[in-house]
Amino acid sequence: MKRLCLLALVVWSLAPPATLASTWSDVLQPVPGAPRAVGSYTAGCVQGAASLAPEGHGFQTMRRYRRRYFGHPHLVRYLQELGAAAVHQGLGVLSIGDLGQPRGGPTPTGHRSHQNGLDVDIWFWLPPAGGVLPLAERETIEAPSMLTSDGRALDGRQWSQRQANVLRLAADASVVARIFVNPVIKKALCEQFPGAFWLQKLRPWWGHDDHFHLRLHCPSGDTTCQDQDPLPAGDGCGADLAWWFSEEARQPPPPIDRPKVPLPAACEAILRR
Repeated sequence: MKRLCLLALVVWSLAPPATLASTWSDVLQPVPGAPRAVGSYTAGCVQGAASLAPEGHGFQTMRRYRRRYFGHPHLVRYLQELGAAAVHQGLGVLSIGDLGQPRGGPTPTGHRSHQNGLDVDIWFWLPPAGGVLPLAERETIEAPSMLTSDGRALDGRQWSQRQANVLRLAADASVVARIFVNPVIKKALCEQFPGAFWLQKLRPWWGHDDHFHLRLHCPSGDTTCQDQDPLPAGDGCGADLAWWFSEEARQPPPPIDRPKVPLPAACEAILRR
């Protein structure tokens, strides 16, 4: 029951209050100044954000009409490096989904996190090197699921060793704190790479069958940034993972009121500048 209440809380809180979120989404440019990730991933903002280019060596950005291609400069630089490494290893081109808004903050749709410039969604779909799509096509294309139609296994027509290697490449970076993936994907990787240390960073979560959600640690020396608690010891392939395949995990969550989490006071100044 405790797990179900947690699920309900998460589902209810996916969409922030519309008025506040709309205010942040109306801002079109980052605020200048030394880069700062302010607050937490789910209640924060960012100063001095950088924008990720429409495409670069080893990556292309998707759905740019949403204007969620901004992040802390550390995140933008990491994505550039990850794309280059993926192409170098023959894994294909990374399709980058949402980072955050120009000044971070809550979004009107789609995310509860992605607020302080350190979160990004990366599609599992990997076109070959040189397979960058025209920008117009990237505005409407859908990310394919990696699971079978019943959601209980990997779809061999979509999933390959390349996807597994991209996750390993991403998780190996010390700046990466967590990577959220579908439980089916985590289970398959636990079976393929038993005892691998990098599996600890792969956290099972609802959805995440067509993309993975990557989160960086707070930048070193940034005292305004609130990191998450450390990951539990071990590779995460034991009882906690098994719960995701239980009957309890498949039940719909009961309704629950969404708590209001205030943004740090510094975010008001960042928004209004």
